[in-house]
Amino acid sequence: MALAAASAGPALAQTRPLLTEPAVTAPAGTLVFETGLDVIAGEPSYVTGALRTGWAGPLLRLVYSPAASVELDLEWVARVGEWGEEGRSGAQSSDFGDVTLRAKWRILDGGARGPTAGARFGVILPETSYEDKQFRPLGLGPNTLRTFVEGLLTQPLGRAVIHVDLGLFLHDEVLRPHEQADFLSFGVALERPVRSRLAILAEVAGQVGRGEPETKPRSEARVGVRIGTGRLRWDAAVRRGLAWVSGTWGVTAGLSWTTLAPPGRP
Repeated sequence: MALAAASAGPALAQTRPLLTEPAVTAPAGTLVFETGLDVIAGEPSYVTGALRTGWAGPLLRLVYSPAASVELDLEWVARVGEWGEEGRSGAQSSDFGDVTLRAKWRILDGGARGPTAGARFGVILPETSYEDKQFRPLGLGPNTLRTFVEGLLTQPLGRAVIHVDLGLFLHDEVLRPHEQADFLSFGVALERPVRSRLAILAEVAGQVGRGEPETKPRSEARVGVRIGTGRLRWDAAVRRGLAWVSGTWGVTAGLSWTTLAPPGRP
């Protein structure tokens, strides 16, 4: 889930450090590698509800554009874990993270001034175990299949760019087989360049709706920066959970590296 790089105009899509997906896509033949680390305090366990500090990373994501209007990406969070949870002293506190597959199609190209519209869909494949080797619940993830489909809109506003996502997020129930929770997914993000190599970014993103205690919708706000205009871009953001299952305060930091660019692009 991505933001367009403000300093490069609406021609090159970027994901980090935010969650909202832009409707713009990168030129055909572009390959981007992204990595980063996320930390959030006050996050409840999926199993017990006990509060702890959660972390995830390194994120490993490859985004490829087989055509100018299409992007495909593969994401794996190599490790997820926690510290500070009461009663878990000596127990396993980390595990492999989930795998996410996404596809995006730019339907309408508005260029540098008009609205750009698109759609995306994806699936989150559970890799985080429900129990540790001693059969004790880990509570690090729901260990269920999740899917989503969204409409995307990107609109330049002077030097700034706004992105809006709206769609459906389906979450398999953790403790009730053959049941699922349906949420409305959303994202609203604003980015604005303040210098030639620095852009300020802000967003609110997540899901809304009703769910069981183990599948409550998550949402958060992020404010951050992206540094760089070439193949290598650094980023960092402050996180604030808006739903109690999302935690309280946290940070994210990482980088995006364009490992393969079309001929004629720097």
